[in-house]
Amino acid sequence: MLISKSEFIGLEGLVHLCAGGETPMLKTHQDAVNRFFEDKIRGEESRDRFFDTSAEAKDKIGRLFGVPADDIAFLSSASEGVNLLVYALDWQAGDNVIVADVEFPSDLLPWTRLRDRGVEIRVIKNRNWQIDIADIAAQMDDRTRVVSISYVSYFTGQRIDLKKLSDLVRSSRAILSLDATHAAGAVPVEASLADIVVSSCYKWLMGVHGVGIFYWNRNRLPDLQPPFVGWHTGSMLSGWQDPTAFEPRPDAGRFEPGNESFISVYVLNNALDRLFDIGLDRIEDHVLRLSGRVWEGLAGMGWEMMTPRGREERAGNVCFMAEDVRAVTSALEARDILIWGSYGGVGRARVSTHFYNTDEDVDAFLSAMQTIPGTAAAAGA
Repeated sequence: MLISKSEFIGLEGLVHLCAGGETPMLKTHQDAVNRFFEDKIRGEESRDRFFDTSAEAKDKIGRLFGVPADDIAFLSSASEGVNLLVYALDWQAGDNVIVADVEFPSDLLPWTRLRDRGVEIRVIKNRNWQIDIADIAAQMDDRTRVVSISYVSYFTGQRIDLKKLSDLVRSSRAILSLDATHAAGAVPVEASLADIVVSSCYKWLMGVHGVGIFYWNRNRLPDLQPPFVGWHTGSMLSGWQDPTAFEPRPDAGRFEPGNESFISVYVLNNALDRLFDIGLDRIEDHVLRLSGRVWEGLAGMGWEMMTPRGREERAGNVCFMAEDVRAVTSALEARDILIWGSYGGVGRARVSTHFYNTDEDVDAFLSAMQTIPGTAAAAGA
């Protein structure tokens, strides 16, 4: 056990295997929210405290990603980050973007807005639920502008070989846009291998909705301009003499047009403190060991596995197919065991492990899976 369940609100007596959807809340998050409320009444000093807390959180995200804090911006969500890139680039008719068929809609749909400009969206088809980098290479050409992909799939649990993919994309003129939502806080994210990284904060990072991470690799994309501007984005060059004269900030703050959701940032900052206190290496080993136990247990019962078996090919998500996902999740929920059900009408179930899970949690889940009526037929056993 890396952390006691008593540190969380409502977690005791519950087997929570849903980190890939929502995570339970640390009790100290209430203290973080109270600090925000207390800081907010301090008048002009309030803003200084808000910005100081944001800077602290960005410094920790920089450490987590192995990149300078100045290259980190906070947006409202990972979805906003993908859309930002869509509108920041100068597209030409005949350009193309490469995405995968098993991507989360927020990583796929924003690119479709470019079809009106003559941009082709090339969709890589999965092979037995896996995305093969060779298939990405086969679709790339000299008009490929962006390869957009998740480091860890929300749908299948596959962890892509980031170094191999980075080498491929950098052999071309394309940009690698990476969604690290299902990796950050569970396994290391070497953000500098990508050009843009986005991530939600309410899963393994233990935050809440309202803040998303946007990493800008300035060495790779030094001329990337903000498509949306506001009072945070830059500075007025001549004051009121010409209030329209404007220069973007040199750091990633240029992509923040307005105030962040500071209350969300306070919670994230508190969560990051706890993650670093426990140790990222320890969390990674714990998550992978437990997800490995889940994989072996389900495979041993005959379930159709979507997630690769290898330790380097997965993270916290273990996904499997079921004929009646709702029957599975409901039967588990009756035993106070929570997993995540189907998405998009496909019979997929997802089990996600994190640092608050225990071997006893995995034992309880696997034991319950052996007794759920009708699941043997659903598994094809």
